[in-house]
Amino acid sequence: MIASFLYLSILLCDVISETDAKKILFLMAQSKSHMFPAIPVAEEMVKLNHTTTFVVAARMKEALASEGVKLSTSIISKSFDRYYYEDIIRVTLEKMAQGSKIESQVKWLQGTNALCHEFMNDKKLIDELKDQKFDIAVIDYAPVLCFTIMAYKLDLPFVSFGAFIDPTLNRVPLNPAFTPTFFSAFNDKMTFLERVWNTLRYIFLVARPAVPTLENLAVKYVPEKPAISNQEAKQKAMLYIHDSDILFEYPQPFPPNVILCGGLAAHPSKKVSKKLDTFASSNKGLVVVSFGSIFKTFPNNTFGKMIEAFKQISDLNFVIRQGDKEETTDNILRLPWIPQNDLLGHPRTVLFITHCGRSGSMEAIYHGIPVITFPLSIDQPYNAAVMEDKGYGIKMDLHDFSIEELIANIKQVAFTDKYKRNIKQASEIFHSRPQTPAERAAYYIDLVARHGDKHFRHFGLDMPWYSFYLFDVICFLFVNEHKLLCHNVFSV
Repeated sequence: MIASFLYLSILLCDVISETDAKKILFLMAQSKSHMFPAIPVAEEMVKLNHTTTFVVAARMKEALASEGVKLSTSIISKSFDRYYYEDIIRVTLEKMAQGSKIESQVKWLQGTNALCHEFMNDKKLIDELKDQKFDIAVIDYAPVLCFTIMAYKLDLPFVSFGAFIDPTLNRVPLNPAFTPTFFSAFNDKMTFLERVWNTLRYIFLVARPAVPTLENLAVKYVPEKPAISNQEAKQKAMLYIHDSDILFEYPQPFPPNVILCGGLAAHPSKKVSKKLDTFASSNKGLVVVSFGSIFKTFPNNTFGKMIEAFKQISDLNFVIRQGDKEETTDNILRLPWIPQNDLLGHPRTVLFITHCGRSGSMEAIYHGIPVITFPLSIDQPYNAAVMEDKGYGIKMDLHDFSIEELIANIKQVAFTDKYKRNIKQASEIFHSRPQTPAERAAYYIDLVARHGDKHFRHFGLDMPWYSFYLFDVICFLFVNEHKLLCHNVFSV
């Protein structure tokens, strides 16, 4: 009798578990910096008995496989291959590194618009996604608007995911007096003029929803459903899984639907190759230099100044991701690709020189390695300002630095305790938490997948922008104050 009862109990648990299991679609921009944070979250979702499927480019699947990363389930998108997001970003950053800011923005807009057009017209892919009958989507917040439009087309509730969050669009309270707007290089201790400029930027962001966008994607690609704006589509997110951390942000208030999970791509380091280990251990310390895939396009004089500075610091060895072939000169080892996370976790590493992308910055915090940053564009100036303000390193200007300045800064950051102490403390705080970032993200995605978002979603998300910011109330009070003033003046 007892055995029968136990058998029925186990069977019932299995039935309940299968009922709670969800089919989750991951729509990520096809760039390693966007895919790597999402993969550990998907792995945690599988541990919670859900199934996960990524839409990927064949090129991305091959690139991940070459690094030993295997996706549980994937759907190949030809549109993702034809307009590969990593190529779009690389071209954008190349133009930015060369000082062509306007041209870089044009290239980015052309690339993302072409990607969206191809993606939303891929009938075979859309039919396959419909046939899969997904329960929820996890969608990259990267500025590729068609991902949220695809969720709208498929009638899929979704969670927004990534390193970007628009505080005005997502109705996150932001006080421009002490919270710098994203993409700015200000810190939270702004001068009066910086606060003026920061406030003007914020007003522009607030007023942006009132300005018609160049193209309403839902009208164009989802004619069978009621028209909604691109902004309204993004605001349907159940949660915002924000790949950031208070150790890498200025303190600010977040509503309950914004979940900080910074450091998703960071993980324990593995042993590097014997050759790399020998090179790293043959001097007083190792400096890791990586600017992603754009370093090979740097102007010759910029790269030349860096190399000259590195040569003059004989106490340190430098591993650089640069070029198409391996090359060793004195204390410098150049490689087409480096195991960045593993090198940052190497016991002899003392410094990381970087463009200050978000994933690389969080890897530096994870391993407690101080930085020298050369920010280029997008979120990098903001990231670099935070890293410098928190005492994790020094920010420099890629287009305006001298060999002597770089040498002095390398010696200061690598050989003094100040920066190492600050970032080591941040690393200890990061590792003291009861959940990993991926576990935390998976927990909340599981929660809304099973129970919905009514406990997280505040009504401000559904208000018109002018009501949320009390513009209507301010106008009402302003008009009535003037009426009262006029009445008092003319009644005298």
